[in-house]
Amino acid sequence: MQVLIYIATGILICCYRLGALLPHRRRWVCLSRQSDTVPVDFALLRDYMAEHHPEIEVVILPRRLETREILYPFHMLRQAYQIGCSEAVILDSFCIVVSLLGERITAPVIQMWHAMGNMKKFGFTAIGTEEGSSERLARLFHMHEGYDSVLISSLFFIDDYVAGFHISKDIVYEAPLPRTDLFIEEDHIAAERERILTACPQLGQKKNIVYAPTFRKEASANEADAMEALLAAVDFERYNLIFKPHPNSTQRFADDRVLQDYPDGLEMLYIADYVISDYSTVIYEAGLLRAPVYLYAYDWDTYSSKRSFNIDIEHDVPVLFTADPTEIFSAIEHDDFDAAAYEDFMRRNIALPQSGTCTQRVVDHVLNMVDAARPQETR
Repeated sequence: MQVLIYIATGILICCYRLGALLPHRRRWVCLSRQSDTVPVDFALLRDYMAEHHPEIEVVILPRRLETREILYPFHMLRQAYQIGCSEAVILDSFCIVVSLLGERITAPVIQMWHAMGNMKKFGFTAIGTEEGSSERLARLFHMHEGYDSVLISSLFFIDDYVAGFHISKDIVYEAPLPRTDLFIEEDHIAAERERILTACPQLGQKKNIVYAPTFRKEASANEADAMEALLAAVDFERYNLIFKPHPNSTQRFADDRVLQDYPDGLEMLYIADYVISDYSTVIYEAGLLRAPVYLYAYDWDTYSSKRSFNIDIEHDVPVLFTADPTEIFSAIEHDDFDAAAYEDFMRRNIALPQSGTCTQRVVDHVLNMVDAARPQETR
């Protein structure tokens, strides 16, 4: 495999240098392995740049790396070429091309990472775990090498990012993800609620509970029983239960009372009066929307043995953490939620800028990185 990687690196270098030789326009390239569609954080950056810096083009190249994906190498060649053409490279996930090209890239490389807040171990702190990379592959692909800046939603957990990316603290910059803006802008929240109620008018008749569990590569042995127990605990006369699965999940409820078939693009968190999750960073999005959060940890014993965490979810997150759904619905019935404690938790993990938007803060940082990298005589 090492020989193949050397050959692939050589080909990528040629594509990169071809892009670098051509006449340059002002361009940023955004690379993602999170989905095959444009991630919302990159869309917000692109829209902001179109309005405030139209002289700079933003190119977004999203594509998931599927097992045995025979066309992905051609996508990598396109990535290398666009990196060569661009004055800034922005990532939201590990990018093989960036790591293989490494220090050859003259444009600043900014790792924005896709997770809101701090939750699970990743990168170098997850090596050797069931959901992490192997040490051999991490070394062969130069995992998380080549970054000039890494964005973090709060310096409160900087040590976790330094360990996960295996980087110096000097390149970590406090800037929450652009999509944070969407969960704190009152006009946007109101518009999204109206859009949801237009599509699903029944949600305006009762209190809404959104169930948003994390993604599991393999279903837990007790998943079916846990879903049945959750259904049994819901008073459907008083509450709507909305299922918000992870985009990669195939999990479903076999019950027509659960709203789980709704138009794509509807973010149901905006309509939530209560949010039930487990080990997902959706708890931060819910916190920004000031919705009470409860954690349904029906498979904690097995899940925690497969995946390591940066935080002690059971004790550090000031919410009810239980495997018994009746406890959750009892808490909902009695409004048992410490909003003040949760706001403190949110402030520690999402450091909102004192002025301007989160999107603006990210853009200003990238502009400063580009300016610092530009030769002195062209500034």
